[in-house]
Amino acid sequence: MSDRLFTPELIAPCGMNCALCRAYIAYSRGIPRKRGKVTHCAGCLPRGKNCFIKRKCSKLTNHEIQFCYECEAMPCKNLDRLDRRYRERYGMSMVENLKMLKANGMDEFLKNQTEKHCCPSCGDVVCVHDGKCYSCGYTR
Repeated sequence: MSDRLFTPELIAPCGMNCALCRAYIAYSRGIPRKRGKVTHCAGCLPRGKNCFIKRKCSKLTNHEIQFCYECEAMPCKNLDRLDRRYRERYGMSMVENLKMLKANGMDEFLKNQTEKHCCPSCGDVVCVHDGKCYSCGYTR
């Protein structure tokens, strides 16, 4: 597994690890865009744009907090909705990610992400959205 994929810069305020996202994987590997579809993203923090949660949260927008776990209202209704969707569709919880970040810190969180989302065949990242390793074709 390449350490450059799991970096603090790719952990979004909502707890999403952008390195696992299909749009980030496409962007980072130069996979051609599909017409009419947004298929590329540099990650929530690196691209400098407001992510879904940040657009709806004044504390994040005003830089009062860096991650949602720093807010006493976590999970807010927007994060709860996003988390529910990801748990149901992809078997991943952003709220659990945030709890782990808060309890154990960034280094331990990234280590856990590496163990959890590393391709058993080639050691690269397995996409959370489709369970696919884009390096070797492994599918969960």
